[in-house]
Amino acid sequence: MGHAACVVCSQEKSSLTCKTCSTAVYCSTTCQVKDSNNDLHQCLPYTILHEERCGRLLMASRDISAGEVLFNDIPGAVGPDNNPKPVCLNCYKRMPGLVYRCRHCSWPLCSPFCQREDGPHARECQMFQKYSPRFNIADFTKPCPWYNAIMVLRILWLKENKPETWKLLDMLMDHLEEEKVESKRKNGVIDFIHNHCKLTHFKEKEIRHVIGVIDTNAYIIGENPNKDVDLQGLFPITSIINHSCSANTICFARDNFTFACRAVKNIKKGEELTTNYLHYHYHFFGLSYRRPELSEFWHFKCNCHRCKDFTEFGTLSDALVCKECEQGRLIPLNMNPGSEWVCSTCYGSQTSEDVMMVITYWWNIIDTASKYDIKVLMELLQKTLKVFDKNHYYNLEVKRRIIENIGDSKGNKYEDLAEAWLEKKVEFCKDHLNIQKILAPGLSEYRAYLSSHIAEPLYWLTKKRYLAKKVSGEELNKIMEEVAQHLLMVIQIWGPYRKRSAERLKAENARTLLAIVDSKYLHRDLGVIADEVLEKDIMKIYSAIV
Repeated sequence: MGHAACVVCSQEKSSLTCKTCSTAVYCSTTCQVKDSNNDLHQCLPYTILHEERCGRLLMASRDISAGEVLFNDIPGAVGPDNNPKPVCLNCYKRMPGLVYRCRHCSWPLCSPFCQREDGPHARECQMFQKYSPRFNIADFTKPCPWYNAIMVLRILWLKENKPETWKLLDMLMDHLEEEKVESKRKNGVIDFIHNHCKLTHFKEKEIRHVIGVIDTNAYIIGENPNKDVDLQGLFPITSIINHSCSANTICFARDNFTFACRAVKNIKKGEELTTNYLHYHYHFFGLSYRRPELSEFWHFKCNCHRCKDFTEFGTLSDALVCKECEQGRLIPLNMNPGSEWVCSTCYGSQTSEDVMMVITYWWNIIDTASKYDIKVLMELLQKTLKVFDKNHYYNLEVKRRIIENIGDSKGNKYEDLAEAWLEKKVEFCKDHLNIQKILAPGLSEYRAYLSSHIAEPLYWLTKKRYLAKKVSGEELNKIMEEVAQHLLMVIQIWGPYRKRSAERLKAENARTLLAIVDSKYLHRDLGVIADEVLEKDIMKIYSAIV
């Protein structure tokens, strides 16, 4: 199948296979979307719809199982993130100075080996050749604003060269109407394209639209070989997926710059496909954090099921302890801005302004506290527990920072830690897992993060207790099975991520510990399951997720 022709455009050596029937092959997600209108082949697991509330969205066209890969999206363009210091536009290595110039357009490259006719630089190179502008970079140690235009030019190039991909990207939202102050960066991009490169056939309105589309929809998909330059990609299908604070998919970068979308739980036909725009460190954060964050960076007010429930699905992750009765919890009375916060027990209330002052005050304290001093963090936790519900995201965030410090700092190996510290890390991880099952269930990144942190301390804690005759052999094997399941979960979720990413490295580390647990205690050849993901890229599909 790897050498078959695309069923839509007949391009040879196409490798994107229909996941349902395995008979249709495509060269790109663009052609796969085109084929969704073919009455003879309707295997795509989603359809693209339009609604007034959000524009385009993806809707499940059939029942989808947890773990299923819904699509692999090919980027319309890849390029360096905003404001980089000078980099090679083919391999993205940082350049210490002028070493070599492209023989076609004279743009600085890192070496003659990056003079590739089919490389990423080919797009802007083709346009630069039209008027042959000079590119003299005065200081290679400082950010060069010209590089902000590269991603824009690579997308504008699509208009004449790949019009179908351009059409899909051109429909994405730019949120320019939300811009309150004219951007110096955007003006600089327009000036570079129009005045320096003389590419005036691209209208200012069109350039601003593309910049807005990138700012709103592009994903960070990796970094250069030296890990000192972030790379961004703009994807025609992934960019359509709307946000939910309790999403049913995850999207992640693969080794070839494609973006995969995978179901984290079972999805019924007719349900909207959603993903969480926030980093998984913030998936347990309450509405008082999420609402302004999403509004500021993505320019929308979230109305997902979780945001409409002030109890946060019963977790109270945004609730304060009532000062009047000290038993009840304060939550907003309704969705209206400025709504009072009312106690569920004594019906006492506080104004929204007073609550926001408390929230801001304590966040400033948390934010300025040392992230690496466990004693300071433990003392801070005792204070915040008196002000906020035990499941409040402030308490969980302090616990998360403590989790990251136990056993993970230099010279602080798990096997050398006292049982009390191992117990504390396991306890705090379980506190988070109880929240994760409700707020970010299934194969979520939040789950992988917690499983990666709990597995090793739970292993050493159980081993120490067994040697001290505090647990029986039966209990030992039962807990080692739990350790193995956590490790397998890390591998299943993060194993398919691109090599060298932090998540993939966590999955590889999990494979190492899994081999030890299996060989010493379980004897079930669990390494075979791990290798299916890490070596063969075979992802498990689940009928149900615990």
